[in-house]
Amino acid sequence: MKNKTLAIFVIFLISVALVTIASAGTENKLTQDERLTLRTSIYGNYVFWTECAGNDVHAYDLTTGNRTDITGNSAGSNLNAYGDKVVWTSDSETVYMYDISTGNETLIASGRRIPDIYGNYIVYTNNYYYGEDHKNDGIYLYDLNTHNETRIAAVYSFPAIYGKKVVWSQENGSNASDIYLYNISTQQTGKITTTNSSIPESELDIYGNIVVWTESGNVYMHDIASNKTTQVTSNVSAYQPAIYANSIVYTIGDPYSGGNKDIYMYEISAARTTRITNSTLAFSPSVYGDKIVYADCRNNPEFCEGRDIYLYDLSNTSNNLVANFTGNVNSGTAPLNVSFTDTGTGTPDAWYWDFGDGDISNEQDPVHTYLSAGNYTVCLTVSNANGTDSKLATISVKKELQC
Repeated sequence: MKNKTLAIFVIFLISVALVTIASAGTENKLTQDERLTLRTSIYGNYVFWTECAGNDVHAYDLTTGNRTDITGNSAGSNLNAYGDKVVWTSDSETVYMYDISTGNETLIASGRRIPDIYGNYIVYTNNYYYGEDHKNDGIYLYDLNTHNETRIAAVYSFPAIYGKKVVWSQENGSNASDIYLYNISTQQTGKITTTNSSIPESELDIYGNIVVWTESGNVYMHDIASNKTTQVTSNVSAYQPAIYANSIVYTIGDPYSGGNKDIYMYEISAARTTRITNSTLAFSPSVYGDKIVYADCRNNPEFCEGRDIYLYDLSNTSNNLVANFTGNVNSGTAPLNVSFTDTGTGTPDAWYWDFGDGDISNEQDPVHTYLSAGNYTVCLTVSNANGTDSKLATISVKKELQC
């Protein structure tokens, strides 16, 4: 009995050791008296969120501190961003997009919902009401260049996109669900893994080759390249997973009830979990580089109606880790080869390059080829045991000159 008690105590100590409390970063409150915030999203220097007080979408520029209020057409809870663009669903089950650089709002598709965006592609599913038949179910791919909508799967599920990869979950008839991947370049669909949940996962996210989701209250991730699935959390009630580079963020505690809830981060390379908030009232995290955004009703704990937006900046560390890089060129015609060189300070042990076109690298000094014209935001995130830091730059690629 004594040995059993000792073993349990050792396991407890190990569990505690694997979860650290964030202390190296800095938390900033971005809004004042925001009401009924539902979901958040961050990309580059823009933070977006939806709320059900006015059912609108809002944006906050981290560089200037300026706020933009966007007519949401009765925006629903889900929204996602890429570059200067944000997409969401209205309560009439219509997908909208707003370009913050131009101020233009566009109706993308009617009878559709739960969109995600990457580059020139938006993915979403069909509108569905309980009790309806499933003959019109589908996952759709919308091309912003051609304005064409393509049905890529005949299922009702909530898709996610990164680069040329689209993923979703669907029932397999064996009291479990499969996660599928559609490759935009090859137009091929294949199963990548099976979950133990009989209900398709409603919240998936993808970055590079890593897919994350929640299953039976825990966060899981699957590496497409190595075909390996890893359980990130154990014996918790986890919700709302999101991934960027080396970091997976999620909420522990039901964000839709009055119970305790906080934001956690899992670093993939170190298999290390960090508790980001301790207000017991934080939810809906999103991550980009070294920044995590979330909603928190700490100033209205009784009713949780005042839900302000907070940003946790992991770059404000005491370990002198500063990300920086140069490229041999920053503009040119496609195909454009760019040699990137890490020029940061400190002692990082991991490098995560997002070239802005769907490709990534873990090399310290990678070389990347841009095949298509466009303006690409390059993000380098460096990390070690003490923290992370990120640096952004823009590569401008023009069309190849024709003789």
